[in-house]
Amino acid sequence: MNGSKLLHDASVLVEKGWCQGAEARDAHGLATAVGAADAAAWSLLGALQATTAADPATRLQDIGEAVSALAEVIMDPSLANWNDSEARTKLEVLRVLKDAEVLALEEFVYPELSES
Repeated sequence: MNGSKLLHDASVLVEKGWCQGAEARDAHGLATAVGAADAAAWSLLGALQATTAADPATRLQDIGEAVSALAEVIMDPSLANWNDSEARTKLEVLRVLKDAEVLALEEFVYPELSES
């Protein structure tokens, strides 16, 4: 798994369900572990953690690529604080994940094709 795939898979989880104030929540809105069978919604950070934990082939380099791409899109040094902003929406989280996914593709998977 590379960083762009990690970001893509995280966006799939957020699309299923997004939450604030916890890394993951069950269908009743109660906080749960990101990899728990009852997890039904994930924060940005929780989705990244769940995706990383779900694939034992994930390397530290893959996580670094994903986080590096997110750092170019989000100006807040804390993914949790950014996700939990009162004005934040699920659509914004999905947009950030998609933008970071494309950046990771450009920078780490296909750097020779990048225009910059």
